[in-house]
Amino acid sequence: MNNNIKNTFRTGILVATGLVALYSCSDTWDEHYNAEAVSTSAFNGTTMQAIEQTAPQFAEVIRATGFDRELASSNTYTIWVPADGTYNRDSLLAVAQTDPSSVIKRFLQNHVARYSIPMGLSNQEVALLNTKLLTMTGKEEHKMGSANIINGNVRCNNGLIHFIDGELPYMNNIFELIEQEYNRSTNASKADSSLYAFLSVFNKDSLLEDKSVSRGVDENGEKIWVDSVTLRNNTALKNVDALVYDEDSNYIALIPTVEAFQKRYSEAKSLLKFNPHMDSGLTFSKTDSLQNYYANMFSMNDLFYNRSANEHWEDSLKSTVYTSMSWPYGLYYRRTDNLHHDMPEDKEVNDILATVGLADSIVCSNGIAYLIDEYPMDITEQYFKKLKVSASAITLDTESKAGTSLITKNIGSPSDQRGTWTTSRYRLENPVKNEAGDTISWDTIRSAAVTQSFSYLDVPPSSSNVNPNMAFKIFGNLSGEYDIYIVTTRYWFKNMTASNRDLRSYRFNAYIWEQGDDGAYPKSGKQMINPADGLKYYVTPTPEADDIYTIADTTYLGAYAFKYAYYAQDEPGVLIQINTNISSSLTSQHSREMLISGFILKPHKEIVAPENKKRNINTNKPY
Repeated sequence: MNNNIKNTFRTGILVATGLVALYSCSDTWDEHYNAEAVSTSAFNGTTMQAIEQTAPQFAEVIRATGFDRELASSNTYTIWVPADGTYNRDSLLAVAQTDPSSVIKRFLQNHVARYSIPMGLSNQEVALLNTKLLTMTGKEEHKMGSANIINGNVRCNNGLIHFIDGELPYMNNIFELIEQEYNRSTNASKADSSLYAFLSVFNKDSLLEDKSVSRGVDENGEKIWVDSVTLRNNTALKNVDALVYDEDSNYIALIPTVEAFQKRYSEAKSLLKFNPHMDSGLTFSKTDSLQNYYANMFSMNDLFYNRSANEHWEDSLKSTVYTSMSWPYGLYYRRTDNLHHDMPEDKEVNDILATVGLADSIVCSNGIAYLIDEYPMDITEQYFKKLKVSASAITLDTESKAGTSLITKNIGSPSDQRGTWTTSRYRLENPVKNEAGDTISWDTIRSAAVTQSFSYLDVPPSSSNVNPNMAFKIFGNLSGEYDIYIVTTRYWFKNMTASNRDLRSYRFNAYIWEQGDDGAYPKSGKQMINPADGLKYYVTPTPEADDIYTIADTTYLGAYAFKYAYYAQDEPGVLIQINTNISSSLTSQHSREMLISGFILKPHKEIVAPENKKRNINTNKPY
């Protein structure tokens, strides 16, 4: 009888009724099957014994890895047995000699699941022993993944067997693909700098003993694990909310080559030169550690996109760090030109998926990955971000500096003001023209109300005849060049009456203070030169008497290259000083009291993305 089973299975035409005729059923198994179960046959033996008789090549691979002991145990399994000759047995046996755990995980466990999982009339999602998820279909066709089920629901003493017409290909998850591409790379320095080398340091995996296979114990009485199943936990990926090792997830991922990652890492590292004074008194280089960590993290920004968090990812794509970054960072990609897309100011449309191209996409068990040899976003999109210091977060520096007196002085009591202001806007309609066709008058029509938000720090002088000096702390700068702006609220806004408004403007000097290698500030700051006229002072626009709508002005102070980065540090090493510069003869034109709404530091305007990184939004490319 056993020979008949073996021969019939090899021909691929074994049917359930044949097994029913050959073996008697056991009523003790009935509880394992639901009402939808299709025809069921039985084998009076273990799953391993059934495999040895019907698929000897598959049994040979099992024995070569030691996995036969697990299948002969009292545990209950469901096994999808591929027909002999449909996979590379010789290759598997060769690998089993040196790396049996790899064969177990990527081949054997890819065909085995815990408990009895009968083939029924409905589709079922099955969790295999290696945590991969596959669908077993019911109804008209019976398949497991891409393989056809030749004969299903063969019951054994310790489980259930479904015979299939080919192997179930192992599908990498995104993390495994990152590791695979790392192993394929021949780059001699990949262990020092690459995406996988960085991530592997943060693997905090734990052994799942109930899902692992052991073979005896060592001289210390510790179990020898033939195959270890681990629960992956990577803290670096958790920090960017990208659990790309989780099978029960769905991501889009950009996986850079070692060379591409190293190039981006080098760029980030050059902008993360921390002040060497931070190493004072330490037995290790804190600056090197910070530089390496953040350069790697910056290079990993925006590589991962959770599809579950991108309900409309065909229109826009938010990276997993989107919610932790200021708008518009972490947002890419728009498929069609939509006039109501609400794309933010200073942000061009960058369709990163159109840039990397579908040809390089790889389907993984938990999403889609794109192998890239160049980042599709420039550094100002990814990590060299605009810094906005709003009035609500602005901090006056009131501490004495080594070698100089207080930088902030001659000021009264600053007050933080914020809220909304509503006024009516008017428009001109119904022009009256003379015979020559010239407009001589208009009808003035009241339009809808205009509401504006405001936020400013009111910094008055300590007395009417002094010029205030104000030093503001700047947090989070990188060691790069920024274009620096000051945002001021017009002085008349303090009274907020159209009939009696003070239309004076501001006149001031600007300085940058940066700590030196010794951690101390210099005796004087670096004075900014007005790029508009080469003078050492700035004048904000004088408001028009009838302009009650423009309440804030942005003044460009110029570009400045910071020597050191103070990213993610509790205390900054950078100050911006604003000194009003008004003689007594100018007080009728300019106000010594200033309403400061904040500062903006943008990466210097010469740092731009390559032209080919911006997508033509009229291109109708499928995704």
